Amino acid sequence: MTAIAKGEVLGVRGEGLRLKDFVEQKYWPTVKASVSAGEQVRARSILDTQILPRFGGVKLARLRREEIERWQAERRETVSGSTANKELQRPGHLLNRAVAWGYLKANPARGIKRAKEAPGRTRYLSSDEREKLLNGTDVTIKAKDGRAWTMRREPNPALRLYILGALQTGARRGELAALTWADVGMKARTVTFRHTKNGHARTVPMTDTLREALAALPRPLSPEAGVFPEREPQVLTRAFARLVRDLELPNLHFHDLRHDAASALTMAGVPQRAVMEILGHRDPRMTMRYQHLTPGHLRDAMRALDQAMKQPPETASKAEVKGADGA
Repeated sequence: MTAIAKGEVLGVRGEGLRLKDFVEQKYWPTVKASVSAGEQVRARSILDTQILPRFGGVKLARLRREEIERWQAERRETVSGSTANKELQRPGHLLNRAVAWGYLKANPARGIKRAKEAPGRTRYLSSDEREKLLNGTDVTIKAKDGRAWTMRREPNPALRLYILGALQTGARRGELAALTWADVGMKARTVTFRHTKNGHARTVPMTDTLREALAALPRPLSPEAGVFPEREPQVLTRAFARLVRDLELPNLHFHDLRHDAASALTMAGVPQRAVMEILGHRDPRMTMRYQHLTPGHLRDAMRALDQAMKQPPETASKAEVKGADGA
């Protein structure tokens, strides 16, 4: 074994190890099991289309911050700030693992300035929109020859269950799809999401509405059976897109149901820390992006401000007045 391989030159393991070999032999086999299936697809896509083609042949110990920043600058010219930041997270994470496992002394991606992101989406639902999503509505269909008729548009039972689950838990699409009956505590009234985006399981109290819906489902013998009907993520996304188009609900995506749950919790006065735990966020800044108050709530806040401004000043005590007169 050479001195480089032994780590006798730079004082780290596998000094001659190239980034591609580290990813395929060390990093990916270890981390892929700790993230959800959807996150595996996203992470692998970034690795295969961006990181490995650009840096795969570079030795870990020779990777420089300057090279990573140059790549980031180029990416910002062609993709949004949000996309560039998500791509930067992957080399940051894998190089952190390299440091933790002794293959690097320091992470060259650490401290690289993130791109400025556009404001996050603020889409959430009105009560009428929630009703339409869950129970459907009658819509008017017009033909080119002028004929018109009424049809009922509503979600199929499988899609309705997913919509209800997202609204009642704030869970992501993939987290709902991976939920098993072993993760449902009907007596404890909890659901535990184990396959999450950040790899950390979280337990969420069950609402009465969700408990009633789950209690009505047939319970399979195997506790490892899925709670929600098995659907490929993209199939579910397309089905939801067709539904919102038929219901004429503009600019609405399945992930917006998570926004809506967070917004509803916030408007109900739930503390930010509790909202963080329900959503599974580890960074408070992520939760803040969901805390959009409706115009009605803002108007109520401004009315309170107006009333406070109109309050007469407190009447000074007679003693204070006399003291002032005598001064």
